Amino acid sequence: MRLRCKGICDFAHSPHAMTMRLVFALVAAALGALAGAANADDYALQRQRCGLEAKPRLPDPQMLEACTAVIDARKETPQDLARAYVNRGDAWRLRERAIDRAIADYDEAIRLRPDFALAFAGRGFTYLFERRNPDRAIQDFDEAIRLDSTSAVVFYYRATAYADKGALDRAIADFDQAIRLKPDFSNAYRDRGQAKQAKGDLVGAAADLARAESTGSRTPACDRGTGCGR
Repeated sequence: MRLRCKGICDFAHSPHAMTMRLVFALVAAALGALAGAANADDYALQRQRCGLEAKPRLPDPQMLEACTAVIDARKETPQDLARAYVNRGDAWRLRERAIDRAIADYDEAIRLRPDFALAFAGRGFTYLFERRNPDRAIQDFDEAIRLDSTSAVVFYYRATAYADKGALDRAIADFDQAIRLKPDFSNAYRDRGQAKQAKGDLVGAAADLARAESTGSRTPACDRGTGCGR
């Protein structure tokens, strides 16, 4: 026996009810679209804070959190994902002093992009300054320079590592190259002068230290401090 429903059933199949269902469906779709757009805008902001935009960046105070969001989303190409790992590694190292985590992020960046000079350089900085291991740092700087020989900063820090080991001739050679690449690199003049002084070249040392002072004092926002032209 088939039962008939009245009232509610009639309303459910009425033109008004069908119109209301259509309105609700459109509202739900609109809210979903707005949520999707908000999520897209939020992700774009996280990418920007992580330093993945093409334009030059200054470190964002929220870089660590932003790069973590980008890494966890797994939306990026291996190239950009490696950049996110390097930038988060920098944040672990410089902001949190979490050295093991920084090295792990540089390792992962290198796994994703074995040709990523910046990842080797970042790991080299960490071994040089945080682990006090100049030999290990030089290995990473060697690879960074092999991949990209245009970075005055990497030559400078490899020179610093050699100087820490007492290999002054190799240090001076790298300071030379850093200065060739960046003629106003006052730290390189200063430290090359100190290396020359340690070797007994007092004339060369004096010339380099004077050049470091004059170069540094011409650098904007330098406050006339020697070596601030880095």
